[in-house]
Amino acid sequence: MPTGMDLERGFAIGDNIAIKIGGTKKYYTVVNRDNMLYLDEADAIAAESTASYSEVTNLNPPHGQLYQIFKIWIDGNVELFLKQPAATNRWGTQRSPEGGLLNDRTSGVKGGLMTNLSFTIDNPPSIQLVNRQPVSITPKIWYIGWRYAIEEIRTKPAAFTEITISGIAQ
Repeated sequence: MPTGMDLERGFAIGDNIAIKIGGTKKYYTVVNRDNMLYLDEADAIAAESTASYSEVTNLNPPHGQLYQIFKIWIDGNVELFLKQPAATNRWGTQRSPEGGLLNDRTSGVKGGLMTNLSFTIDNPPSIQLVNRQPVSITPKIWYIGWRYAIEEIRTKPAAFTEITISGIAQ
């Protein structure tokens, strides 16, 4: 029986996916998959300061791939705000500034919040890091999930899982 400590299974080879970006929807099948564990070592953030939003360019998959992130683990006492795409608040952080963020207490490999973020070509996330501590911090951010090889299907399959890659306003 699955528990809250189990890792996400993700999509299986042969699963069908509908990827919706804005008003466009295309259908794909998963032809391969592997684990994804990406470490992003951020620059030092000065005491009690806020870094500007920066794109996580290594989470911009090439054509024919889909990245699915289910955990973001922060090593460092900072707050992480996320936008996807870069100009859109996927988690609505500007609408509710007290929510929509991750920190070292709400992230982690076995505990913390689960995410369900998918990235395709030209849609990587942008993050902003906030240091509220009286000392400089150099955080490490781990993105944990799956990397899929996908092929487009020209006709709508009978069964599929829809993924929306856009902000809350779209």
